Amino acid sequence: MTIVSDRYPAPGPMALRCSEPGCRPERVPLPSPSAARTAAAGHLAAHGHRAGALRADAACGCGRVAESRVITHAEAGRVWRLAALCAPCIRATADARVLRPLNTRPLNSHPLDAGRLDAGPSAAGSNVRRGLP
Repeated sequence: MTIVSDRYPAPGPMALRCSEPGCRPERVPLPSPSAARTAAAGHLAAHGHRAGALRADAACGCGRVAESRVITHAEAGRVWRLAALCAPCIRATADARVLRPLNTRPLNSHPLDAGRLDAGPSAAGSNVRRGLP
């Protein structure tokens, strides 16, 4: 998924473009880069949850067995990816956010706990956690 500004690098309306075949995210106003990042993470989290559990034979890019789906970003938050990674690769990927099953946030945690959750009070923020489950 890529976040694209219609007048990049000048400020302007932003749109989400998803690389998933047939996926056309609704055009919504994204008034700031942080709103665009929150929308992109939420969109990818929805794809990850719809995909269901990882297959037992799912492989990480390094060849090991993948353990978790993660959301990563690059290019200052303009490019977002959903990937299946093994534990060592998750630890080695600075921006990896582990996608947890829905409704599994610990009862005593807060959605804005920056050390563990993706920034922003959103569907993605409550289901995306830094590091391993």
